[in-house]
Amino acid sequence: MYGRSKTRKFLKTFSREDDGAFTLEMVIWSPLILGAILLILDFAFLMTVDAGMWHASRDTARALSTHRIRPDEAEEYMRGRLQYLRDDYDINIDVSRSEVVASVALDTTDAALTPVIGRYVVGTLNARVAMMREPE
Repeated sequence: MYGRSKTRKFLKTFSREDDGAFTLEMVIWSPLILGAILLILDFAFLMTVDAGMWHASRDTARALSTHRIRPDEAEEYMRGRLQYLRDDYDINIDVSRSEVVASVALDTTDAALTPVIGRYVVGTLNARVAMMREPE
């Protein structure tokens, strides 16, 4: 009988006290919140790199189609227009008499800030712009 009353008293006291409850919640939720923030930042950076690739492709194709630059200067021109200067962009410029195609590609694992998004978003970021050439 003595043991039961002591146990009941302990359980009542334990259920009334809430010291350390916030610490327990923080221990549980902090890694999830931090992981979500890092994932959002990484995905936003990936989309910024993709937008920069589209801008560089469009600008290069326009410069070639209006004869502002020569075809042999196109790759260097595009590299200068890319927002993040890296060596691992795959740049391809095709110029014919009637059209210009400027394309750039980057592997998502190379574009990501952390290895997390590179593991789950597989493939390549591609930007390809085709324009008709203006007469000389």
